[in-house]
Amino acid sequence: MLPSKEDLISIVQKHYDSTNAFMFTAGLTPEAKRLNGAWKKWIDNRDSWHTFRDELSRLLPSYVIGETYPSMDGGPRCIVYHPIDSCTLESNWDVVGCMSLLAPVYFVYGVQWEYVEGIRKNFRASFAQPPPIMAEPAQVMARTIEKIFGFDAIPYELATTPVGLYAGLLEPHETTLFHTLFTNEPQSIP
Repeated sequence: MLPSKEDLISIVQKHYDSTNAFMFTAGLTPEAKRLNGAWKKWIDNRDSWHTFRDELSRLLPSYVIGETYPSMDGGPRCIVYHPIDSCTLESNWDVVGCMSLLAPVYFVYGVQWEYVEGIRKNFRASFAQPPPIMAEPAQVMARTIEKIFGFDAIPYELATTPVGLYAGLLEPHETTLFHTLFTNEPQSIP
C-alpha cells in the first residue's frame, strides 16, 4: 500500500537537512548519517537488485541495461538505454526506474537527449508518456520493480510535493518528494 503524503514527508525529513547548518560543520548531521546508513544496508545486500537487473536484461534483450546509485540520492536508479541504431538527431529517450531506499515506492520516467555527431547531448528529464519505441521498456521496468521489490508507483502529483529540505544542490524552495525519495538530478545518467 502506498504510504500517505504525510508519511513520506516524515520519512524524508529524517534523512535530509532542513537548514544549511550542515554546510558549516565538519561531521555528518544525524539526517546524513541515516541516509548513509540506508545506503550501507542496501550495498551490503544487493541480491534482489542483481535479480532485478538480470530479469530486465532477459525481458528486454534488445536494450542495454545500466545503473547509477550516487549516495546523495534517495535510492538507486536503473536505466534502459534507447537502442543506438534507432537514434535520431532531434529526440531520443532512455527509461529510468528509481527505487527509494527510504520508503517502498518507485517512479519511472524518461531522459530525453539528442544524438549529435555520435555523442549523446542535451539531457533533460521527462515525466511525459514515453514515445512508442520506449513504451514497452517503461512498462516492463514498472512491472519488474513491482514483481521483484513489491514497491508501489508514486503518482507524479505526489512526487512533486514540496518538502522544504536540502537535497544535493537543491535548496528547500526547490526540493520535492521526488528529489528526496529518488534523485536530485533526474537528468543525470551515465
